[in-house]
Amino acid sequence: MVYPYVNLYLTELEFSGTLIGTLAAAGAILTLVLTPLLNQIADRLMLHRRLLMLYLGGFALSSLLLATTRNHLLVILAVLLFKVTVSPSMMLGAQLTLSQLIRTGRTIFGQLRSFSALGFAVASAMAGGVFALGGYSMTFTVGAIFSLVSIQLATIFPAKPKEKVKPDTGPKQPRNRGIYVLAASQFFVAMCSHNAFAFLFIHLSQNLGVRIADVGIWAALLALVEFPFYFLTDALLPRVRLRITYIFGIAGVALTTLGIGMVPNLPLLALLLVFRGLSWPAYQLSSYRLMNAISHPRNVATNQAIVQVTMPGIALLLTGSLYGWVYDHMGAGVFYALCALAAALGACIVIAGFRLFDTRQLHDSA
Repeated sequence: MVYPYVNLYLTELEFSGTLIGTLAAAGAILTLVLTPLLNQIADRLMLHRRLLMLYLGGFALSSLLLATTRNHLLVILAVLLFKVTVSPSMMLGAQLTLSQLIRTGRTIFGQLRSFSALGFAVASAMAGGVFALGGYSMTFTVGAIFSLVSIQLATIFPAKPKEKVKPDTGPKQPRNRGIYVLAASQFFVAMCSHNAFAFLFIHLSQNLGVRIADVGIWAALLALVEFPFYFLTDALLPRVRLRITYIFGIAGVALTTLGIGMVPNLPLLALLLVFRGLSWPAYQLSSYRLMNAISHPRNVATNQAIVQVTMPGIALLLTGSLYGWVYDHMGAGVFYALCALAAALGACIVIAGFRLFDTRQLHDSA
C-alpha cells in the first residue's frame, strides 16, 4: 500500500535522485548481510513462519516512523528498515506458499499470486483516497496497521512442516549449476526492475503529469492488469519449459521498461502496462518455480533468498547511486533505456547457459 509513496515522500523532503539511489544501495548492503543469515537459520530450525512475522513487524515499524517524522536522519533509518523487510518478506511469503502447495499436491501458485496482485491493486487504490484525506502521514499509518494485521494472517502457514526433511547421511551433493545461471541472470534483471520501479512513480509525477493523489490509481492499474495473467499462468507453465517462459518473461520486461521511458502520454502508458501484465507474471512465477525445482528441500529458502534477495541486493549496491545520477542528469529516457539493457543481458545469460541446468533434477518440468 505504501510502496509507491516512499520515494515520492523522499522527493518532497528534497532528497535527490542520487541520494534515493544511494539509500537503495545502503539498504542492499543490510539486506545482503541479514537476509541470507536469517533465512539460513530459518532453514535449519524450520522457523520460516516466525521469520515472516518478524519481517512484517519491521515493515510496520518503518511505516510508523515515516508517518510520524520529517527528520531526515529518522526518515533514512525508516527507509533502510523498509528496504530490508519488504523484499525478503515477499520472497519468503511466496516460498512458504509454494512449499505448502507442493506438500498438498496442488499447482495453483499462479492463481494465489493473482489474488496477491488483486490485493495490491485494491490497497493501492485505497492509498490514493487515504492520501487525499490525510497526506503522507495518514497513508503510512494505515499501511502500518495493514502490516500488523498481516502478522496475524501469517499464522495460516504451519509453524513447522508436518513432514520434516531427513538429514543427509551421504556425501554432500553439488549445487545444481542452473542455480548459478539463475543468480547471474537475476543480477541483471533486478538491476532493471528494482531501479526502474524505484523511480516509476517519480517519473509519472514529474514527467507525465500524474497528481500524487492519483499515484495510487496507477499503482492499482499496474497490479490489476497482472491479475488475469497470474491466474492463467498455472495452465501455461506445465506446457512450456520453465526456462523458455523465464526468457520470454524477461524479454517482455525489457521491452516494457524501454517503453516507459519513451511514451509521451498516459493513454499509451496504460496500454504498455497491459503488456507488462503479461510479461511480469511469466518472469516471476517461472523464476520461483524453476529455483524450487532445482533446489534441495533443506536449502530451498536459502537458494530463493540468493536469487530473489541477495542478487538484487548486489545489483542495487553496485548500481543504485549510478542509476539515480543518470535519472537526475540524463533524464528518464536514458535511465529506462539502461534499465532495459540490463534486463536484456539477463535474458542473454540464461540463453547462453541454457544447457547448464541439470534436467534430471527438474523432473521434466523445466
